[in-house]
Amino acid sequence: MALPKLSGIIARQVGSIQGKLVSQVQGQVLSILSKFTSQCPNAKEIQKIIRIKNNLLKNINALERRIQKLRSVASKLDKAIRAARVGISIITRIPKPTVFKVIPGQSGGVVIGVKFSALTKLSDRLIKLNKLLDALESDKAGILGVISTVSVTLGGIKRRLEAIDLAIQGCSRDSAELSQIVASAQPPQNTGSEGTPQDPDYFYKGYELAIIDDPNSPKIAPRRYAIAKDKIGVIVLYGPSSFSSDTKVLLDEIKFRIDNQLP
Repeated sequence: MALPKLSGIIARQVGSIQGKLVSQVQGQVLSILSKFTSQCPNAKEIQKIIRIKNNLLKNINALERRIQKLRSVASKLDKAIRAARVGISIITRIPKPTVFKVIPGQSGGVVIGVKFSALTKLSDRLIKLNKLLDALESDKAGILGVISTVSVTLGGIKRRLEAIDLAIQGCSRDSAELSQIVASAQPPQNTGSEGTPQDPDYFYKGYELAIIDDPNSPKIAPRRYAIAKDKIGVIVLYGPSSFSSDTKVLLDEIKFRIDNQLP
């Protein structure tokens, strides 16, 4: 019986979600940027735009987390691949089996017959193991390919969302009211010097998280980003900076980077 192509099933499921999300983000980005074409939106519209952008980022981050869980599937396939290789190695090292059957002859002699049934069974097992190995390795390569392709696509649509931040930045520079709206939409800064919030969201896989101002951003509407610090307080990772991302978005993005870039 043919083995089901796990990578094909995963690709179809993930591809469907990815397609809908990409279409949604691209449509929303174009619609939002069109509002900045002739003039800046009013404060109420800016608040709505910020909410839409954060919701889109949350959806992207959720798909990224789902995709990364596929790495554990690939790891489980590794175990099966190693087992198949061991089985193949053992069989190929077995000497050619020969079974002797002694038959009394008419003159007291013997006739020696050779029985190949054992050899046939081993050959069948070897063929099956090789087919299994090929299927497992193909599935692993397919799953890793899905992860790579989707990760690149999601990175691209995240960059599309950065255009919204830049548009908001341009408007906030010319309007005190809009700059206050942007500031109110941002998460509070927490450098760690005033004490990390006693919130499990600020601790992840042994790292302490914090949200700080981007020193290269304008003071009227500063960008903020999340950082990850090790046990001795050294910053080991920086998240992407944003004018309008909320706390959950910033923390989710730094956690995603921890999963992919740190042991």
